Parts: sequence; C-alpha cells; structure tokens
Amino acid sequence: MKKLLLGLLFIIASFAVLSSCSEDEIKYQRYYSDGMTLYKDHCQSCHMADGTGLRGLIPPLTDTAFLQKNRKQLTCIIKYGLQDTIMVNGEQYSSVMPAESHLTAIDIAKILTYITNSFGNQQGIYDVTEVEENLNKFCK
Repeated sequence: MKKLLLGLLFIIASFAVLSSCSEDEIKYQRYYSDGMTLYKDHCQSCHMADGTGLRGLIPPLTDTAFLQKNRKQLTCIIKYGLQDTIMVNGEQYSSVMPAESHLTAIDIAKILTYITNSFGNQQGIYDVTEVEENLNKFCK
C-alpha cells in the first residue's frame, strides 16, 4: 500500500512538472541546447566561446541591436557567408565570413536561437519556418 501511494504521488508530481512546461518552452530549450553544440562546432573558433569575436577582425555576437535589426539577413549570412563591410558595436568589420552552405535550415535555426539568446541577447526562438522563409525571400 505504501509503495502504491508513493508511486501515485510520483505520477502526480511528474504530471505537474511536465504540464508546467509548455510545448514552446520545450522546443526552445531543445533548439538552444542543440544550437550551443552547433555553435561550438561551426562558429566558436572565430566568434569565440563568449561571442566576443576578434576585435577589428571578426565581429562580436554581443550587439543585440545589430542582431535584431538584421534578423532576417542572419540566415543568409550563415548559409552564404559575408563579403561586405558591416558595423557592429560602432566598429567596422570587413573580414570575409565563409559560407556554411552545408548547414540545414533546422541547424541554422538552432544556431540562431543560441546566438540570439546568449552573450547578453534575449530574443526568443528562431524557428525553422522563419529560417526557411528568410532563405527564400532575402538571400541572393
């Protein structure tokens, strides 16, 4: 009887915890976690573990205003690289960013969710449908 009561209590507690997490929160956490791994594999060697980049050479990922203003173009920058001069945190950067054309839309969404919610940024999920739309509408 005691085991049955403890088991029932465990089930009720588990249900309460699971029901408090919405599907969107779980998706966000999955994107963020996977994005962290992808960032380490594809971005960190240039943009550094803390997103600070290399002053004068590689832009930081800490400029929330830049990330918000260029949200739609970030997909293109990751997928196709960048060979243009940009201003980040008031500093000019003109180094070439190589294309990561092998990354899928879901990979890019996860990386962008990580970047736009790390290094002082808090912009919420960057969904795969947004990435696909941006690839189709804004990339050359």
